[in-house]
Amino acid sequence: MPKLLSRVLDLVLLSFAAALFGACLTSLVSTGTYGWMVPDAPYVYEPRDFYAQAVLAGLAGMMALMLAERSARLRQSPPGRAVATFAAALLALYLAPPSPQVFGNTWAPGEATRELFLAQLHMVLPIALAVTALRWGLQRVLR
Repeated sequence: MPKLLSRVLDLVLLSFAAALFGACLTSLVSTGTYGWMVPDAPYVYEPRDFYAQAVLAGLAGMMALMLAERSARLRQSPPGRAVATFAAALLALYLAPPSPQVFGNTWAPGEATRELFLAQLHMVLPIALAVTALRWGLQRVLR
C-alpha cells in the first residue's frame, strides 16, 4: 500500500474518531444522552472550530503514530503496530474534546482532563479499540 494513502487514511480515521468523541461528549454533557451534538457557543466556540480541532487532534495522533512506526521492530510486529495505533488514538481522543468554556467558565486546573477525558473512559476505550481494528482491517484490505 502506498505510504501516502496509508497516512491519509490514518488522518481521516483519527480525525473522525476525534470528532465522534467530541460530539458524543458534548451530547452527554449537554443532554445526558448519547448522540451527535456539535458544540455551538457563539463568539466563543463555533462548529467550524470543533471540526478544525478534530482535524488537528487527528493530525497529532497521526504524527505520534508516524514517530512510533519509525522503529523497525515495531513496524514488523503486528501487536506493536496495534499498540502504537491504540496509543495514537488515545492521544487524538485526549485532544478531541471541545474547549471547556463551551460547558462553562468555572474549570479548575486539571479538572477538564479529569471530567472531559478520564471520566469518559467508557466512551474513549471503545472508540480507540474501534480505530485500532479499523486501521488493521484497512491495512489488510489494501495490501
